[in-house]
Amino acid sequence: MDVAIIGCGDVAGQYAPAIADHDDLRIAAVADLDPERAAALGREHGASVHPDSAALLRAEDIGLLVNLTGHASHAKVTRAAIEAGVATYSEKPLALNAAEAQSLVESADDRGVVLGCAPYPIAGDAQRLAWRLVEEGRLGPVRWGYATTHIGRLTEWHDDPASILQVGALYDGAVYPLSVLTAYFGPVVRVEAAHDAHLSAHLDAGREGGSDGPPERAPSQTVAVLAFAGGPRIQLSASTYVPHQTKHFNTLELHGDEGSLFLRDTGETGRQEDPAVEVARLGAGYTPVRLQSPPNPVGRAAPIAALAAAVRGERPVPNSVDPARAAHIVSVIEAIESCAEAGGPVSVEGASFPQPSPPPTAPTSVDRPAPMPPIGFGCSRFRDGTYVDLEPAIETALDAGCRLLDMAELYGNEAAIGALLAADGRPDRDSLYLISKVWNTNHAPKHLRAAFEATRERLGVDRLDCYMLHWPDAWAHQGPLGELKERPTAEAEARTFPTDEDGEIIEAKVPIETTWAAMEALANEGLTTHLGVSNFDLEGLRDLLSIANVQPTVVQVERHPYLPQSELVGVCHQRDIAVMAHSPLSAEGLLSEPVITEIATDHGVSAAQVVLRWNVERDVIPIPSSTDPAHVTENLDVFRFALSETDLRRIDDLEDPDFEPR
Repeated sequence: MDVAIIGCGDVAGQYAPAIADHDDLRIAAVADLDPERAAALGREHGASVHPDSAALLRAEDIGLLVNLTGHASHAKVTRAAIEAGVATYSEKPLALNAAEAQSLVESADDRGVVLGCAPYPIAGDAQRLAWRLVEEGRLGPVRWGYATTHIGRLTEWHDDPASILQVGALYDGAVYPLSVLTAYFGPVVRVEAAHDAHLSAHLDAGREGGSDGPPERAPSQTVAVLAFAGGPRIQLSASTYVPHQTKHFNTLELHGDEGSLFLRDTGETGRQEDPAVEVARLGAGYTPVRLQSPPNPVGRAAPIAALAAAVRGERPVPNSVDPARAAHIVSVIEAIESCAEAGGPVSVEGASFPQPSPPPTAPTSVDRPAPMPPIGFGCSRFRDGTYVDLEPAIETALDAGCRLLDMAELYGNEAAIGALLAADGRPDRDSLYLISKVWNTNHAPKHLRAAFEATRERLGVDRLDCYMLHWPDAWAHQGPLGELKERPTAEAEARTFPTDEDGEIIEAKVPIETTWAAMEALANEGLTTHLGVSNFDLEGLRDLLSIANVQPTVVQVERHPYLPQSELVGVCHQRDIAVMAHSPLSAEGLLSEPVITEIATDHGVSAAQVVLRWNVERDVIPIPSSTDPAHVTENLDVFRFALSETDLRRIDDLEDPDFEPR
């Protein structure tokens, strides 16, 4: 689509390259009151050049106008485009007063003209991750928060700060946290308190030539308390006095009955400084939350391309740039100004706009059954010949963004995990993918059913996402296993590993056909969404597939670079069966393997992250485990880098045909 840019200043230098690089967009025309700026941008992109917006609109047949003029000119240029029937994307704010902003929205609606307005921060990875955590109930009811928009002392970093200084940090910066907050909690219904100040030291520093300066200056500091329809009150601080290097540039902190959340930057839609999002349960410190999917940086061209698609009738105007939301934000800012002047609460009128849909509660991975996350946490308590308390590590994993827990009745901690999941501030059930496994002594149908029901009761859930056979082997039944962690180790092992007088395992004559039919019954009754098997070799899997009416959705095997199980993985993928890698980091010497450590150094990550990323890129779901909180969060942080094909082949070449599985 042919795009015109009006306003060829600094911000056009950010938009134009992104637009020019987009396959569906072409810069066809530009205009600016400064003829040199317009000519330079036109030459760079092979676009026609016009002296002003009126001349461009008269002369050009364009599909979409991008309004990058100064703040005070946004409304005038946008109105002219609407009256000419030209779809428009406006930089923020939509207007400098609420009545004008609302009038633009209504005029576009009346004329059937597509209209959108920056900013679009709710499209960012970090903002959506924070939103998902709020929707999961991680914080409980959110009642208070702190939002900052400290855009810095503009004379220190901006070549032409006069326009921003005149409108102030509210119109130029507060639009970012307000866009995010109105997505999370709906419209602002009331400004309960507000105060602004002209900080003279800053004003004097901002004047050129001594006392002369712009005729009007917005307050250099504003603080307001906003009440949102969704419940919380947010203290907003907006400043052109607080320096640009502050730790609180565009931060957001939310506090609920059950926890807190910190979002580092409400405005950045590209790659954010790590960690971008952190959560804290009551009484606990903040934990970095890791993205569980590859980053999706949103550049300057994205909202313009989305509006172009709306012009073509391919999609509606995205909620992230909906003009009704932009108009509401102008109303909020106007109410803050009125409250600061009058000293009393001010209601926000016309608080109505389409609410965007929240992101999925569980991030899904490509080519796997939804909502199966791409990485999980293994809940086995057995470590180096002993048993450990794993609940603190599981808590850290959930805080850090893990949403897949791999459990088993053999691990003996299902009741403890159930209590953990039921506690305040944990992810809600629908955001989790819960796996458990029936042990070898419970393969007979009645014992399998009893084991399954006991697992559900211990976990406190009405269904599992996946129920697995832990091993293909059937052993002599020893009675209900219960919560094995509560039993002495010798007693627990006697119950789970039945042996005869010679120390040999006592097998049970339960054919796999009989056991699998009992598993299928659970799935057919809706008690588990998926079925799976663990520790099956390729021959055993093929035998199972030959008799199964319901094929397993998941196959879990020991897998790492020394034991890649390539043939089995290939067969599974051909049949749309997901593969999970248990013990992905446990092979002796793996994490000191020179090839792995060299690749880790190249990417600035750990050896464990390289191995886990190798699994992910080979479309295998790793389920690492650790008792070290730093390792738990590190293991989940495998989506901020990617391995090259050379890296992947070097790791593939580490296969050891003589490696003995555990």
